[in-house]
Amino acid sequence: MKSNLRQAFQFALFFGLGIGLTYWQFHSLSPEQQDQFFIALRKANYGWMVVAILIGALAHLSRAMRWQLLLSPLGRKAGLGSRWYAVMIGYLANYGIPRSGEVIRCTTLATNEDVPFSESFGTVIVERLVDTLCLALVFLIVLAIEFTQLSDLWTHFIWGPASLKFGKMMQNKTLVIALGVFILLFIAAFIFLRRRIAEKIKGKLGNFIKGFVGGLVAIKKVPKPGLFIFHSLFIWAGYLFSLYACFFCFPETAGLSVNTALVLLLFGTFGVIFTPGGIGAYQLIVTAILIHLFASAEPAAAPFSWLSWGAQVMTVVLFTGITFAAKNSLNRLSQ
Repeated sequence: MKSNLRQAFQFALFFGLGIGLTYWQFHSLSPEQQDQFFIALRKANYGWMVVAILIGALAHLSRAMRWQLLLSPLGRKAGLGSRWYAVMIGYLANYGIPRSGEVIRCTTLATNEDVPFSESFGTVIVERLVDTLCLALVFLIVLAIEFTQLSDLWTHFIWGPASLKFGKMMQNKTLVIALGVFILLFIAAFIFLRRRIAEKIKGKLGNFIKGFVGGLVAIKKVPKPGLFIFHSLFIWAGYLFSLYACFFCFPETAGLSVNTALVLLLFGTFGVIFTPGGIGAYQLIVTAILIHLFASAEPAAAPFSWLSWGAQVMTVVLFTGITFAAKNSLNRLSQ
């Protein structure tokens, strides 16, 4: 009962945040900009959206194929159809409650195949570690090839506003005194409770490190490590080129480079973390970055953010249905 209430609260909180960001973004546009938004969507080349959907589907298929490489050291064999369907329905669940997809995915596989939930969930944790490493790789690539853009974005969206707000806060003597008192109380509480805090941090940090190391060790046990690395890179390349294909839906963004798509992939991924499926947050981040970096792309910035997000949603919805219908046939082909 408590678990259901907690999930309902999480859904209401994150979904409400997404709807709020969506409402704020749309209503911050002038009537003329709102008209331009819908005109751009009507005139968009949706053939490239289809290309983006197919590329995204291939990335999800690659994830399903890589999953078997993690299951093999456990002595488990699952059909390709069951794995692909479980992956897709897990993504679909994330549009309801963020991070719930991992549980749904493993439960679905256990229902269709002889793979215990506890074992498959362990492999998904390993996947998340690999995805984190891949995201770190994306960041390093962006840092290397688009350092000027990254520095500009950091200054404009994070460091500049934070410095301005801090400077204004320091001019308010009452607020400074209150902040000073709060800091002193925090330090006193920390000193008084330091042993309990240290024990809890040590336990959680220790478990995290053990899980991280265990995940890396498990990766070493996979058969065909070269194939595992290929799939890991292919998945993120699929995400990148699915986003890049959406550039060609609008004349204002058709000339943007793969490097720009890489920047949007990096920051857009963080948007997906905050709200279910990234609704609201993804569009807000991508639109703001495009407008700041490319003034010529401004008329298509908001429509592009919604269309590229819509391509992701359509990929999940369509291929959840397709893999469900073709699950048994795909399982027979993979035997």
